Amino acid sequence: VGAFLEGKIKEKIQQGDPEWKPLHPFTLQRKKSDKLLIDTGTHILNRITHKVEGDIVKVGVFGESALVAAVHEFGCKIKVTEKMRRFLHTQGLHLRKDTEYITIPQRSYLRKTFDEQKDEIERLIGEEVKAVVDKFVIKL
Repeated sequence: VGAFLEGKIKEKIQQGDPEWKPLHPFTLQRKKSDKLLIDTGTHILNRITHKVEGDIVKVGVFGESALVAAVHEFGCKIKVTEKMRRFLHTQGLHLRKDTEYITIPQRSYLRKTFDEQKDEIERLIGEEVKAVVDKFVIKL
């Protein structure tokens, strides 16, 4: 189930989703790509994994990349500081004086994939439970 869901999440990222807001023009210029959630080097796609802990399967992004992954999954509203404003100015993004926040839109790839695959996940779990039960039940 973990491997199945991991693969489906990676597919979601590679194919994109029509509900995701497009990248900001500044991000497009810096990235030189319009691929959402895919960047050069350490993009989220390469960080999606699954792990089994006892009878629990966890699927997602773990470790130090989890914060960036969560920002993309849930979105984020970042307060603009003067230091940030100066830095962004040096990078070519000139914020208006009245800009107080930068908003990164939600682009759900974990929750949405789970919701889309829920029936198949339940079917896979049912098959595994049945296999375990069949293994230990004495048939008369």
